[in-house]
Amino acid sequence: MNNPSGPKQIVITNIVSLNTGDAAILWGMFQILRARYGADTRFVVFDKSAKAAGKYYPWANFRQSLFGNRPRSRLARKLQAEGYGHWNERFRFMALSSVAWLCRWKLGFFGRLFVSHEDCQSVAEYVNADIVVSTGGTYLTENYGLWTNIRDYQLTLVAGSPLVFFTQTLGPFTRPSIRNAFTNIFEKASAIFLRDELSRQHVLELGIPAHKITLAKDAAFVIDAELNRPPKGALRIAVSVRTMRFFNDGNNSLAETYKSSVTAMVNRAVRDYGAEVVFLSTCQGIAEYWTDDTRLADEIVSSLPEDVANEVTIDRRFRQPLEIVSAYQSFHLVIATRMHAAILGLVAGTPVLGVAYEFKLEELFHQLGMDEARLSTKEMNTEDSEAALSHMLENLELWREKVQAVQADCRRQAASVMDKLPDV
Repeated sequence: MNNPSGPKQIVITNIVSLNTGDAAILWGMFQILRARYGADTRFVVFDKSAKAAGKYYPWANFRQSLFGNRPRSRLARKLQAEGYGHWNERFRFMALSSVAWLCRWKLGFFGRLFVSHEDCQSVAEYVNADIVVSTGGTYLTENYGLWTNIRDYQLTLVAGSPLVFFTQTLGPFTRPSIRNAFTNIFEKASAIFLRDELSRQHVLELGIPAHKITLAKDAAFVIDAELNRPPKGALRIAVSVRTMRFFNDGNNSLAETYKSSVTAMVNRAVRDYGAEVVFLSTCQGIAEYWTDDTRLADEIVSSLPEDVANEVTIDRRFRQPLEIVSAYQSFHLVIATRMHAAILGLVAGTPVLGVAYEFKLEELFHQLGMDEARLSTKEMNTEDSEAALSHMLENLELWREKVQAVQADCRRQAASVMDKLPDV
């Protein structure tokens, strides 16, 4: 831990900043943590693609994540090729934990016996941190691999630094090994911030005391945007789509229904309302990221009738989080599948029709009293999607007033976690 009288040092982990939604969370976290611990607070952000993240977000200091990287040694590559790659992470955890203990005893220079100089420096960041913060977002679900995150938390506990889970959606945890691991981690965490009641229940089911849990809004809501008047001119609609790769349940029917429903909304918007439609999402324009939402946009636009396609464009430009807010302010409506496309649309003061592929967006819109402005990929079809769009477009001014009425409260709730952060 640092000198109590000096600037605070905060480590942020488990982030994938090449997803600009995560970058929006990171921006919001910086604002909240600086407000709590001082404007001179120093941040070190451990990202799974640190080099690329540093290129796109020069306002943050990135280091490569300690877990989840490709094996480097010949033995490690051999183990992975033979299906024993999990042992690489176990051996790595043991080595890094040894270095953490050495650092705590001021013997960190012996760490080079176990790992590289760069890894020694990274472990020292954990040990010397006033707080280690696991970023907000949605990544602690069994749709994704969890052991990389678990080992990172276990290393934090070995390092002896307070562990905070920033505002997120998580669970459920159904596998016994996962439940046991998170029960131990959450019991030792200093604070757990969650975005919704369902996530809270997932943590309580593990036997974690309720006083450790705080419900709040996503950190990106603290982004401040001036409330603009509705844009002038012809109706403009932004659309954010995303792949359903992780949510197909073994078949492709959900993905096809989702695509046909979005296509139907675009057709209705152009033909019946004379709209200009622009595909503009929070995951685009970054070649190093595993996905780009413009690829699915290309598929949808290629299937449109010619008269509709002429009124539709695909915006492929990378934007910083604040630039996305600014861009969404130039639209009358945002159709958002990405959670943070929806949040940044709301921050922009623009009405949003949310398309929920996980419970997190359903929960958010329910909290805001905006259930009528939401569809679910599990239930959506072309007819209901067109009806939802028509409802939004025929009541745009009412929805704009609704959005602007909840903005200040969302910002306040996002910042409310400051009172629950540990004293350091």
